[in-house]
Amino acid sequence: MVLKLLTPGPVQLPRKVIEAIATQPMFHRSDEFKEVLRNVLEKLRKIYNATPIVAPGTGTFAVDMAVYNFIDPGDKVVALVHGEFGYRMALSAESRGAKVYKLETKILPPSLDAVEDLVKRIGDVKAIIAVHNETSLGVTNRYIDKLQRIAENVGAILIIDSVSALPAEPIKYKVDVIATATHKAFMAPPGGAIIYVNGVPRAKAPVPPSMDLEKFLEKLDKLDPPYTPPINVIYGLNVSLDIILNIGVEAYHELHRERAELLYTTIKLEPVPKDEYKSYTVTTFYTNKANMIIKTLRRQGYIVAGGMGEMKDKVIRIGVMGDVNLEDLKKVAEVVNSFVD
Repeated sequence: MVLKLLTPGPVQLPRKVIEAIATQPMFHRSDEFKEVLRNVLEKLRKIYNATPIVAPGTGTFAVDMAVYNFIDPGDKVVALVHGEFGYRMALSAESRGAKVYKLETKILPPSLDAVEDLVKRIGDVKAIIAVHNETSLGVTNRYIDKLQRIAENVGAILIIDSVSALPAEPIKYKVDVIATATHKAFMAPPGGAIIYVNGVPRAKAPVPPSMDLEKFLEKLDKLDPPYTPPINVIYGLNVSLDIILNIGVEAYHELHRERAELLYTTIKLEPVPKDEYKSYTVTTFYTNKANMIIKTLRRQGYIVAGGMGEMKDKVIRIGVMGDVNLEDLKKVAEVVNSFVD
C-alpha cells in the first residue's frame, strides 16, 4: 500500500519535486549549481521581500541560527510561549545565554496588550521571539505585524518561527528575522533551513561557524555558499517554488484555507484553536481516541499525527500541506467521524 502524508511535515511531495531531487548532485562551486541557486534565491524573494539564505539544516536549526545571530548572551528577551515550539524557541535563546522572560499562555498566543505591558515593565528588551504557526497545536498568530510594531517601539528586534506557515500563511509586512524550512509549506524535502533577514546580524558574541549568518550573507552575491549546501534539497525547492509562484502566493494561501476549512466544517470533533487562530496548514482536533484514529487512517493509506507534550494522546493533527486534494481530506474526515459517538 502506498501511504500518503497528511502530517505537519515532512509533506507529500509533488511528483515533479521528487523527480528534481532524484539526480546526481552537482559540485556546489560549479556554474551549473550557481544558476540553480540564483533561481531559488530570486524565487524566495518573490515569496517574501527580504534577503533569503538557505543553509543545510532543519527548521529548528533555522530558529537557532536566527537566535544566535541576533541575540547576545545577557540580552533581555521576551518569548511568547503557548506550545511546544514556542518553548523550544525560548530554550534556544536560553542556550545562547540570554535572560529570557517567558510570557506563557494555554493554546492561544498571549494578547498584544500583555506583550506590550511585559516589554515595558522589563525595560531594555533586545528581542521578542514568537511562533507564527504553533505546529503542536494548529494555532496561527495572525498579528505578527503588530508584534513588529511593539518591538520597534522599544528598539528591539522581532524573530519569528514561521516553519509551518510561510508561504501558505504569507507575511506581507516587514519582519526583522524569519526562520522557516523547506519541508513543510514550501513542499520540498527536509534539509534546508531558510532564513529571511531585514538588516544585518547584530550579535557581537561568537557564533558557531555552521550558523554564522554573516558568512552566508557576504557570499550571497557571488552565489558561493560558505559550506556545502543541501544541493538536492535546493533542486527540489527550485521546482516547488515554481509550483507555488505559478499558483500565486495569495491563491496558495486560499488553497490551504479551503482544505483546512473542509476539515474544520466536516470533522465532528472540537478544533483546538478558535476563530481567527485556526491554522490553515495544520488542523488539530481534541479526541480521546487519537491512537485508534491514527492506526485506522494508516490502514486506509493516510498518515496523520498525534499530539505533542501535554497534548500527546489528546489530539490528532492533520496537515493540509503538500500534494493533497479535497478527496483525500473527505476520506480522512469520514474515517475520523466514524469514531465520534
